[in-house]
Amino acid sequence: MGNTACCEKTLNVLCPTKREDPKNAFTALYSYLPRTVKDLKLQRGDLLEVLEETEHWLYVRKRTLGTDRNNRNTEERGYVPRQFVKPTYSPEAKPWYFDSISKRMEAKRCLLRSENGDGAFLVWRSEVNQHYYLSIRHGEFARHYKILEAEESFYLVSRKKFQTLAELVKSYAKDADGLCVKLEKPCVKLELPSLPTLSYEDPWEVKRSSLQKVERLGSGEFGEVWQGLWNGTTEVAIKEFKVMNSDILNEIAIMKKLNHKRLLKLYAVCTNKEPFCIITELMKNGSLNRFLRNHKQAKDIEFSLLMDFAIQITEGMAYLETNGIVHRDLRADNILLTDMQSCKIADFGLAQNTFSGEQKSDMGEKIPVKWMAPEIFKGEKYTTKCDIWSFGILLSEIMTYGEEPYSGKDKASCITAILRGYRMPKPADCPQSVYDIMLLCWKSDPLERPTFPNLQEQLLALVQEPEVDDNDGAPAT
Repeated sequence: MGNTACCEKTLNVLCPTKREDPKNAFTALYSYLPRTVKDLKLQRGDLLEVLEETEHWLYVRKRTLGTDRNNRNTEERGYVPRQFVKPTYSPEAKPWYFDSISKRMEAKRCLLRSENGDGAFLVWRSEVNQHYYLSIRHGEFARHYKILEAEESFYLVSRKKFQTLAELVKSYAKDADGLCVKLEKPCVKLELPSLPTLSYEDPWEVKRSSLQKVERLGSGEFGEVWQGLWNGTTEVAIKEFKVMNSDILNEIAIMKKLNHKRLLKLYAVCTNKEPFCIITELMKNGSLNRFLRNHKQAKDIEFSLLMDFAIQITEGMAYLETNGIVHRDLRADNILLTDMQSCKIADFGLAQNTFSGEQKSDMGEKIPVKWMAPEIFKGEKYTTKCDIWSFGILLSEIMTYGEEPYSGKDKASCITAILRGYRMPKPADCPQSVYDIMLLCWKSDPLERPTFPNLQEQLLALVQEPEVDDNDGAPAT
């Protein structure tokens, strides 16, 4: 009862009557601390008016009621990230709407987090059919209800129609009326949207003095990776190099052109003074490989969520494939996880742009032999089909909770065995359908291997979430 009252109160605050609708009104979905002196501090729920806009940033005015010494209204102006605000009277401005979700599997991954209880819910829109969906946690399952639209109304069943999505949510928060469970609290949002740039000024080259190293996260042949701060305000990852070389310049050039939610975002560089640095978004949860190994003993990750990792990776790799980028080092160690366990493909130090016509063959000690396609051992050129082979190896890492591929074999014996046609056997507890996908990735003829969109489609078919269809009575469960 208390949860329903709280939910209803929230909805009433966020859904005032249309007569109160100010022109060009926007609502802050997240709190935001200024990164520069020209930024504006936001608190979740702030009402704003957009004055100017760029691709990624908005210049806004915030009105604050009765806050000065004489209890008069005041106003503040500044820049805020476009992704942090939405039009006040749009569904996207509601706490239960997730515009970052476009698939049932993504909704399930969010709902099944331990922070959510029975009745946790969210609304999202499918990228396939453009329908809205209401997804609800019921025990350890997620149920997905298609929201139908007709004659400017929204409904789950034809006998019960609403003028807005907010009214629909408000009704089912009072009474389940045939749903698997009554709507309780909106699904938690544990992470902020990934910003495309450090600030509205978008400076690729930043001063060394603007970077502060906080904690070393790792080190390697190239140098060190640090958790750090930019401008004393913004958490970032700082990849610091011992020396600048063509590989680093290549990595910078490629990452500048990339912008996808499944790829680690390059924020800035520091190349005018040693030590040279690449500044990226910070992934505190580490690599997919570490996450899998932490669960290896219990093996408590549901199959559909294991497949979801693979599906997310195919999304990012399909983007690279479209843009002619070959990653050349695709493995679980180079997949980083967000707070909501979303995947980000990282480490583009070996990547190359096939559209440019340039090809690299000698990678020295950095060569990831156990993830490489056999044609590379024959001196042939890298193509996206080489990344497809690597993805098959990565899929085996996922199914074995992070075991090293070709266990017990050194690099030389791996190369010999692969060229002779050897393929890793099916991992224990791995469904044949998943192993069949691995074998497709490991075809000797690169032309017979699938594309990343093909792989995404095949993996999605293995974990389709149940959808509850509309019927003449109440929604089925």
